[in-house]
Amino acid sequence: MAVTDITNVTSSAATTSQANAVTQATNDQLGKDAFLKLLIAELSNQDPLNPMEDREFISQMATFSSLEQMQNMNKTLESMAEANKFSAVSYIGKAVAFTKGTGDDAKQVAAIVNAVWFDQSGEAILDTTEGEVSLSEVEGVSEV
Repeated sequence: MAVTDITNVTSSAATTSQANAVTQATNDQLGKDAFLKLLIAELSNQDPLNPMEDREFISQMATFSSLEQMQNMNKTLESMAEANKFSAVSYIGKAVAFTKGTGDDAKQVAAIVNAVWFDQSGEAILDTTEGEVSLSEVEGVSEV
């Protein structure tokens, strides 16, 4: 076996070990930390005689930047959804319109909101004079 073959086997084993670690991180949750660890492992284990090309490195950095921006956008959307959920409290004492029933039995109903509560999934439920209605089913709101 040639020296280059032994080097390739050793390098391959190290890369496989790191790939397994990255796969485990991916199964848990692939985040920017896991991506950076993968990039560092790739750079530290690259063949010195055939280094990574600039285009590959730039592509991976662009991927990292996109991942970070998506995570930031996800956090923003979650906070907006949380703020929207609590805006349902402002419906107390107002008239809301919604459709009650389905199919041929469906009818437009207007009711006064008495209270707001949140179910186990975090959905706002309005307690009205016509029964309970989910915030997502409200079609209109007005002053009494």
